Formats: sequence, C-alpha cells, structure tokens
Amino acid sequence: MARSGSEKVSDDKRPKVDISLLQTFHLVAKTGSFSAASRELNISYQSAANHVRRLEQLYGGRLIEAEKGSRQVTLTPQGRALHASLGEELETILSRISVLLHDVRSVLRVGVPQALFHHFFPAILKDFRTRAPDIELAFFERDTTLEKMMMEGALDAAVSERSFSHPAITQHLLGSYRLALVWPADWGIPEGETDLSQFRDRPFITYETGQTVRNGALEFLTRQLQCAPRLATSASGSTSVMRLIEAGLGYGVVPEWAAEGANPGVLHRVLTGMEPMKLWFAHTAFLSTNTYVKTLHQCCRNALS
Repeated sequence: MARSGSEKVSDDKRPKVDISLLQTFHLVAKTGSFSAASRELNISYQSAANHVRRLEQLYGGRLIEAEKGSRQVTLTPQGRALHASLGEELETILSRISVLLHDVRSVLRVGVPQALFHHFFPAILKDFRTRAPDIELAFFERDTTLEKMMMEGALDAAVSERSFSHPAITQHLLGSYRLALVWPADWGIPEGETDLSQFRDRPFITYETGQTVRNGALEFLTRQLQCAPRLATSASGSTSVMRLIEAGLGYGVVPEWAAEGANPGVLHRVLTGMEPMKLWFAHTAFLSTNTYVKTLHQCCRNALS
C-alpha cells in the first residue's frame, strides 16, 4: 500500500546525519570557500570537501557549486534552502556543545597503540603536564579498534599508524618512522646482510592480525622472500615481539626505535627499501578547537615529528 503524504517516516528509517557535516556545510556557505571553512575548523581542505560531498549524498542533491579554477563557491537553490533552514539554531547548538566540551570535560580519553605509548608517551605526558596540570588523561592501549571507539564516543583523541576514513574524525600527520628487521645474533647472520633469503625458512614473529605493522611487514617480506614468511607467533605489541626475539624464538619486523638499544643478543637492520610508517593524530571533529586536544596535539608533534 502506498504511504500517504501525511504519514511520518519513523526515526529509525531516517538517514543519520553527523552534525560535523552540517557544521562544515554551514561554514562553507557562510564564508564562501572550502579554504576558509577548513581553517576555522582546523581540518584539511580535502576533509571539508568530503564533509560536504557526504552531506550531498545524504541530502540527495547538489548543495554547492564550485567553478573550476575558482576558490569561491556558490550555493545551489537546494543549498540556499538548507542553509536558511539551519540558520542561527545550528550556531546556538554548536556554541553550547563547544562550551560544554571546553568547560565541563575533566577527562581526556586517548587511544594509543601499546608500543607507541611505552616508547614515547612518558615524555609526551611530561610535556603535557607542564601545560595542562589539572585535567585527567585516560589512556587506552589499543590498535585495531581505535576508529570504532572514536565513532562510539569512547575516545576523544588517538595516535595511530592508521588513516581513519570516517568524515567525523579529523587527522593530522605527525611524522613517520622506519621499520627494522630484527633477529637473534646467534643465528650467525651478519648485521649488514642484505640478502633476506636466509630468513625464508626461519620462524617469523609478528603482531596480532589486523595491526598496521604486521600487514606492511608481511607484504614486504613476501616480495623479498618470494614466498610468505613462516608465521610462528603473534603478539600485541613491540615489547612482546622483542622479548620473543631476544629469547631466540624467531625474527621479526618492528619499529626502528623499538630495535635500538636492544640487548647484544639481538641484531637489527633498518629496512630502507620498505615504505615508512606514517603516524597520525586524530580527534573527533567537534573537538577541533578544544584547548586540551590542541595541547596534546602540539606535545605529540614535538615528540614525534
């Protein structure tokens, strides 16, 4: 039976719209450009454009038109109608959210992979404490679940090797690091050895399924060895992987900074032929102007860039 025009669509059937998409559209419409909106939101130009494109998909029509080669944008009739309907009400909502997040939040929840936390965050936290001594920091040592936790509202910020895809999450590149091949010294393989074929039949120790370093290492070694490495053991973090290698149980690929300073029973070689791992600082879009998030971002840049 056809639904009458007066019947209401149930809430669970309505498309869900992130308020960050509306916020970006509102600023683009207000300022007349993606560049100005991205600067105000502290996100990239591309992120701002993606937010509007996603809103257009949900809306079912074009909201903004941009002439090729022009920095300015114009609203379509649908865009003008939507912008007019948002009006001052959206400004009020965003203002209240900003005040709430800035003044009320007493705990900043941060997700970090275990190895990064162990190696870098004592110094980062020490720097942060000199700038923000009163706020509580709650760390969650995770890797594969960080994006999901942010989308569920369980995290405010994260540092990760992963590039998150959701438009409600803003990421900033912090830097990159090299990976190193690590193996027991008593295997008799020289530290300067470049022929990886000697590792073909050796047991390989790596990270748990889904972790970024594991995926990159398996892809690289499969190309170099011309076959998949012989997986023997997986662990959750670099500290655990290094302990197993130090015990002579196999070889592995770990961040260069995790291999430096290892005991004399372990040798390592930086894999210059392997793509460096990028490090990202992520936060929910609503917190782009939050004082504590900006402070933590700066402390992470100081330590990791």
